[in-house]
Amino acid sequence: MRVGVIDIGSNSVRLMVADYIGRFEYIHRDIITTRLGRGVSKESLIDQDSIDKTLSAIQKFKLKARDLGCMKIFLFSTSAIREAKNGHEFINLVKNKLGLETDVISGQEEAQLSFLGATYGLPIEGQSMVIDIGGGSTEISLGYGCKTGKACEIKTISLPIGAVRWTSKFIFCDPPHENEMKKAKEAAERKAEEMADFYMEFKMCDNVSAIGVGGTWTSLAAIDQQLKVYDPNKVHGYCLYRENVEKIFKRLLPMDKEMRKKIPGLAPQRADIITAGALIALEIMDKLKLDFIKTSESDIMEGYIIKKLSL
Repeated sequence: MRVGVIDIGSNSVRLMVADYIGRFEYIHRDIITTRLGRGVSKESLIDQDSIDKTLSAIQKFKLKARDLGCMKIFLFSTSAIREAKNGHEFINLVKNKLGLETDVISGQEEAQLSFLGATYGLPIEGQSMVIDIGGGSTEISLGYGCKTGKACEIKTISLPIGAVRWTSKFIFCDPPHENEMKKAKEAAERKAEEMADFYMEFKMCDNVSAIGVGGTWTSLAAIDQQLKVYDPNKVHGYCLYRENVEKIFKRLLPMDKEMRKKIPGLAPQRADIITAGALIALEIMDKLKLDFIKTSESDIMEGYIIKKLSL
Protein backbone atom coordinates (compact mmCIF):
# COMPACT_ATOMS: atom_id res chain seq x y z
CA MET A 1 0.00 0.00 0.00
CA ARG A 2 1.31 3.44 -0.91
CA VAL A 3 0.95 5.84 2.00
CA GLY A 4 2.02 9.34 2.85
CA VAL A 5 2.75 10.70 6.30
CA ILE A 6 3.16 14.36 7.20
CA ASP A 7 4.91 15.27 10.45
CA ILE A 8 4.18 18.74 11.86
CA GLY A 9 7.17 19.36 14.11
CA SER A 10 8.36 22.36 16.10
CA ASN A 11 11.13 23.02 13.57
CA SER A 12 9.77 21.73 10.28
CA VAL A 13 7.03 19.97 8.36
CA ARG A 14 8.17 16.70 6.78
CA LEU A 15 6.68 14.42 4.15
CA MET A 16 7.42 10.76 3.54
CA VAL A 17 5.79 8.71 0.79
CA ALA A 18 6.44 4.98 0.79
CA ASP A 19 5.07 1.63 -0.27
CA TYR A 20 4.59 -0.40 2.89
CA ILE A 21 4.09 -4.16 2.77
CA GLY A 22 5.69 -5.13 6.06
CA ARG A 23 8.79 -3.24 4.94
CA PHE A 24 9.34 0.22 3.47
CA GLU A 25 10.11 1.03 -0.14
CA TYR A 26 10.72 4.76 -0.13
CA ILE A 27 9.25 6.86 -2.93
CA HIS A 28 9.75 10.46 -1.82
CA ARG A 29 10.88 12.59 1.12
CA ASP A 30 10.75 16.34 1.60
CA ILE A 31 11.09 18.90 4.37
CA ILE A 32 10.09 22.54 4.78
CA THR A 33 11.42 24.55 7.72
CA THR A 34 8.53 26.46 9.31
CA ARG A 35 9.72 27.00 12.92
CA LEU A 36 6.26 26.51 14.36
CA GLY A 37 7.82 26.14 17.82
CA ARG A 38 9.55 29.51 17.59
CA GLY A 39 6.18 31.10 16.80
CA VAL A 40 4.82 30.09 20.21
CA SER A 41 4.65 33.17 22.45
CA LYS A 42 5.16 33.39 26.20
CA GLU A 43 1.38 33.06 26.43
CA SER A 44 1.67 29.68 24.63
CA LEU A 45 -0.01 30.98 21.48
CA ILE A 46 1.20 30.21 17.94
CA ASP A 47 1.52 33.41 15.89
CA GLN A 48 -0.29 33.88 12.59
CA ASP A 49 2.86 33.91 10.45
CA SER A 50 3.90 30.48 11.75
CA ILE A 51 0.38 29.16 11.21
CA ASP A 52 0.31 30.42 7.61
CA LYS A 53 3.74 28.93 6.79
CA THR A 54 2.77 25.58 8.27
CA LEU A 55 -0.60 25.45 6.48
CA SER A 56 1.16 26.23 3.19
CA ALA A 57 3.67 23.41 3.75
CA ILE A 58 0.93 20.90 4.60
CA GLN A 59 -1.05 21.88 1.49
CA LYS A 60 2.02 21.43 -0.71
CA PHE A 61 2.76 18.01 0.77
CA LYS A 62 -0.86 16.88 0.53
CA LEU A 63 -0.89 17.65 -3.20
CA LYS A 64 2.48 15.91 -3.68
CA ALA A 65 1.27 12.79 -1.88
CA ARG A 66 -1.88 12.70 -4.02
CA ASP A 67 0.17 13.16 -7.20
CA LEU A 68 2.32 10.19 -6.17
CA GLY A 69 -0.75 7.98 -5.76
CA CYS A 70 -1.03 7.68 -1.98
CA MET A 71 -4.06 5.68 -0.90
CA LYS A 72 -3.83 7.13 2.61
CA ILE A 73 -2.32 10.32 3.97
CA PHE A 74 -1.60 10.46 7.69
CA LEU A 75 -0.94 13.73 9.50
CA PHE A 76 0.37 14.07 13.04
CA SER A 77 1.78 16.84 15.22
CA THR A 78 4.06 16.92 18.23
CA SER A 79 5.03 19.34 21.01
CA ALA A 80 4.33 22.74 19.42
CA ILE A 81 0.67 21.96 18.74
CA ARG A 82 0.01 19.93 21.87
CA GLU A 83 1.40 22.72 24.10
CA ALA A 84 -0.16 25.73 22.33
CA LYS A 85 -3.36 27.19 23.75
CA ASN A 86 -4.59 27.77 20.20
CA GLY A 87 -3.46 24.35 18.99
CA HIS A 88 -7.07 23.20 18.67
CA GLU A 89 -7.84 26.20 16.44
CA PHE A 90 -4.92 25.23 14.21
CA ILE A 91 -6.21 21.66 13.95
CA ASN A 92 -9.63 22.98 12.91
CA LEU A 93 -7.99 25.16 10.25
CA VAL A 94 -6.20 22.13 8.81
CA LYS A 95 -9.44 20.17 8.74
CA ASN A 96 -11.60 22.94 7.27
CA LYS A 97 -9.10 24.32 4.75
CA LEU A 98 -7.20 21.18 3.75
CA GLY A 99 -9.59 18.36 4.59
CA LEU A 100 -7.06 16.51 6.76
CA GLU A 101 -7.43 15.19 10.30
CA THR A 102 -4.48 15.93 12.58
CA ASP A 103 -3.43 13.38 15.17
CA VAL A 104 -1.92 15.27 18.11
CA ILE A 105 0.31 12.71 19.77
CA SER A 106 1.43 12.84 23.38
CA GLY A 107 5.05 12.94 24.49
CA GLN A 108 4.82 9.28 25.51
CA GLU A 109 3.40 8.30 22.12
CA GLU A 110 6.12 10.32 20.43
CA ALA A 111 8.77 8.36 22.31
CA GLN A 112 7.14 5.01 21.54
CA LEU A 113 6.79 5.76 17.82
CA SER A 114 10.37 7.05 17.58
CA PHE A 115 11.52 3.81 19.18
CA LEU A 116 9.45 1.73 16.79
CA GLY A 117 10.79 3.56 13.73
CA ALA A 118 14.41 3.64 14.86
CA THR A 119 14.58 -0.03 15.81
CA TYR A 120 12.89 -0.95 12.53
CA GLY A 121 15.66 0.87 10.68
CA LEU A 122 18.48 -0.38 12.90
CA PRO A 123 17.59 -3.86 14.18
CA ILE A 124 19.69 -4.50 17.28
CA GLU A 125 19.88 -7.52 19.55
CA GLY A 126 19.21 -6.78 23.19
CA GLN A 127 17.93 -3.63 24.80
CA SER A 128 17.94 -0.39 22.81
CA MET A 129 17.61 3.22 23.90
CA VAL A 130 16.30 5.71 21.35
CA ILE A 131 16.98 9.41 21.96
CA ASP A 132 14.92 11.76 19.79
CA ILE A 133 16.05 15.39 20.05
CA GLY A 134 13.32 17.44 18.42
CA GLY A 135 12.66 21.13 18.05
CA GLY A 136 10.49 21.47 21.14
CA SER A 137 11.00 18.29 23.14
CA THR A 138 13.30 15.33 23.63
CA GLU A 139 12.04 11.79 24.04
CA ILE A 140 13.93 8.79 25.36
CA SER A 141 12.60 5.26 25.06
CA LEU A 142 14.04 2.01 26.36
CA GLY A 143 12.98 -1.41 25.18
CA TYR A 144 13.49 -4.27 22.78
CA GLY A 145 13.11 -4.00 19.01
CA CYS A 146 9.74 -4.88 17.55
CA LYS A 147 8.37 -4.45 14.01
CA THR A 148 4.71 -5.22 14.55
CA GLY A 149 3.65 -2.03 16.27
CA LYS A 150 2.22 -4.18 19.08
CA ALA A 151 3.34 -6.04 22.18
CA CYS A 152 6.52 -4.04 22.74
CA GLU A 153 7.35 -3.27 26.35
CA ILE A 154 8.80 0.23 26.06
CA LYS A 155 9.58 2.65 28.88
CA THR A 156 9.48 6.30 27.86
CA ILE A 157 10.15 9.83 29.06
CA SER A 158 9.42 13.11 27.28
CA LEU A 159 10.93 16.39 28.41
CA PRO A 160 10.46 19.99 27.15
CA ILE A 161 13.94 20.52 25.78
CA GLY A 162 14.74 20.86 22.08
CA ALA A 163 16.89 22.76 19.62
CA VAL A 164 14.26 25.37 18.69
CA ARG A 165 12.98 25.78 22.25
CA TRP A 166 16.49 26.23 23.70
CA THR A 167 17.52 28.68 20.96
CA SER A 168 14.38 30.78 21.49
CA LYS A 169 14.69 30.66 25.27
CA PHE A 170 18.39 31.30 25.79
CA ILE A 171 20.23 32.45 22.66
CA PHE A 172 19.70 36.03 21.51
CA CYS A 173 23.17 37.03 20.30
CA ASP A 174 24.96 35.84 17.17
CA PRO A 175 27.37 34.29 17.90
CA PRO A 176 25.96 33.30 21.29
CA HIS A 177 27.20 35.25 24.30
CA GLU A 178 29.12 33.34 26.97
CA ASN A 179 26.46 34.08 29.62
CA GLU A 180 23.70 32.85 27.30
CA MET A 181 25.46 29.55 26.75
CA LYS A 182 26.15 29.20 30.48
CA LYS A 183 22.42 29.50 31.26
CA ALA A 184 21.51 27.18 28.39
CA LYS A 185 24.04 24.61 29.61
CA GLU A 186 22.84 24.73 33.22
CA ALA A 187 19.22 24.24 32.14
CA ALA A 188 20.19 21.42 29.76
CA GLU A 189 22.16 19.71 32.52
CA ARG A 190 19.07 19.61 34.73
CA LYS A 191 16.98 18.01 31.99
CA ALA A 192 19.76 15.56 31.14
CA GLU A 193 19.96 14.53 34.80
CA GLU A 194 16.26 13.62 34.66
CA MET A 195 17.00 11.51 31.59
CA ALA A 196 19.90 9.83 33.38
CA ASP A 197 17.67 8.96 36.35
CA PHE A 198 15.15 7.42 33.95
CA TYR A 199 17.90 5.49 32.17
CA MET A 200 19.34 4.05 35.38
CA GLU A 201 15.88 2.99 36.58
CA PHE A 202 14.86 1.07 33.48
CA LYS A 203 18.00 -0.22 31.77
CA MET A 204 18.11 -4.00 31.90
CA CYS A 205 21.73 -4.66 30.97
CA ASP A 206 25.14 -3.00 30.87
CA ASN A 207 25.38 -2.89 27.08
CA VAL A 208 22.34 -0.89 26.00
CA SER A 209 22.54 0.18 22.35
CA ALA A 210 21.93 3.93 21.95
CA ILE A 211 20.26 5.24 18.78
CA GLY A 212 19.88 8.94 17.96
CA VAL A 213 17.06 10.21 15.77
CA GLY A 214 16.05 13.71 14.71
CA GLY A 215 17.75 16.54 12.87
CA THR A 216 20.24 17.37 15.61
CA TRP A 217 21.80 13.90 15.64
CA THR A 218 21.75 13.46 11.86
CA SER A 219 23.23 16.93 11.34
CA LEU A 220 26.05 16.18 13.78
CA ALA A 221 26.73 12.89 11.97
CA ALA A 222 26.88 14.69 8.61
CA ILE A 223 29.15 17.43 10.02
CA ASP A 224 31.41 14.81 11.57
CA GLN A 225 31.83 13.23 8.13
CA GLN A 226 32.17 16.63 6.41
CA LEU A 227 29.56 15.64 3.83
CA LYS A 228 29.45 18.24 1.06
CA VAL A 229 26.13 16.74 -0.06
CA TYR A 230 23.90 15.21 2.59
CA ASP A 231 23.74 11.46 2.05
CA PRO A 232 21.21 9.60 4.24
CA ASN A 233 22.96 6.31 3.50
CA LYS A 234 26.14 7.64 5.11
CA VAL A 235 24.28 9.07 8.08
CA HIS A 236 22.11 6.03 8.80
CA GLY A 237 23.89 3.70 11.21
CA TYR A 238 26.82 6.09 11.67
CA CYS A 239 28.70 5.88 14.98
CA LEU A 240 28.87 9.39 16.41
CA TYR A 241 31.43 9.59 19.20
CA ARG A 242 31.03 11.84 22.21
CA GLU A 243 34.49 13.37 21.79
CA ASN A 244 33.60 14.39 18.24
CA VAL A 245 30.32 15.95 19.37
CA GLU A 246 32.31 18.02 21.85
CA LYS A 247 34.75 19.11 19.13
CA ILE A 248 31.86 20.16 16.87
CA PHE A 249 30.19 22.05 19.71
CA LYS A 250 33.37 23.96 20.57
CA ARG A 251 33.86 24.74 16.89
CA LEU A 252 30.32 26.15 16.66
CA LEU A 253 30.54 28.45 19.68
CA PRO A 254 32.48 31.38 18.12
CA MET A 255 30.66 31.16 14.77
CA ASP A 256 27.85 33.43 13.66
CA LYS A 257 24.94 32.19 11.57
CA GLU A 258 26.55 32.96 8.21
CA MET A 259 29.68 31.05 9.19
CA ARG A 260 27.63 28.09 10.37
CA LYS A 261 25.78 27.99 7.05
CA LYS A 262 29.07 27.15 5.34
CA ILE A 263 29.83 24.10 7.49
CA PRO A 264 29.96 20.95 5.31
CA GLY A 265 27.17 18.59 6.29
CA LEU A 266 24.91 21.21 7.89
CA ALA A 267 21.70 22.20 6.11
CA PRO A 268 21.68 26.05 5.99
CA GLN A 269 18.16 26.18 7.46
CA ARG A 270 19.47 24.53 10.64
CA ALA A 271 22.31 27.02 11.09
CA ASP A 272 20.51 29.06 13.75
CA ILE A 273 19.56 26.10 15.97
CA ILE A 274 22.51 23.70 15.62
CA THR A 275 24.53 25.24 18.48
CA ALA A 276 21.70 24.65 20.95
CA GLY A 277 21.13 21.20 19.47
CA ALA A 278 24.79 20.25 19.85
CA LEU A 279 24.76 21.46 23.46
CA ILE A 280 21.74 19.29 24.25
CA ALA A 281 23.29 16.26 22.54
CA LEU A 282 26.55 16.69 24.45
CA GLU A 283 24.82 17.08 27.82
CA ILE A 284 22.76 13.94 27.20
CA MET A 285 25.83 11.92 26.23
CA ASP A 286 27.68 13.18 29.30
CA LYS A 287 24.92 12.48 31.82
CA LEU A 288 24.06 9.09 30.32
CA LYS A 289 27.77 8.25 29.99
CA LEU A 290 27.51 7.40 26.28
CA ASP A 291 30.81 7.00 24.45
CA PHE A 292 28.96 6.93 21.13
CA ILE A 293 25.51 6.81 19.61
CA LYS A 294 24.31 5.35 16.30
CA THR A 295 22.32 7.77 14.17
CA SER A 296 19.18 6.64 12.38
CA GLU A 297 17.36 8.08 9.37
CA SER A 298 14.39 5.89 10.27
CA ASP A 299 12.36 7.61 12.96
CA ILE A 300 8.90 8.58 14.17
CA MET A 301 7.47 8.72 10.64
CA GLU A 302 8.20 5.04 10.01
CA GLY A 303 7.00 4.24 13.51
CA TYR A 304 3.73 6.06 12.91
CA ILE A 305 2.99 4.16 9.69
CA ILE A 306 3.91 0.81 11.25
CA LYS A 307 1.60 1.51 14.18
CA LYS A 308 -1.30 2.71 12.02
CA LEU A 309 -1.16 -0.12 9.51
CA SER A 310 -0.73 -2.84 12.12
CA LEU A 311 -3.97 -2.00 13.95
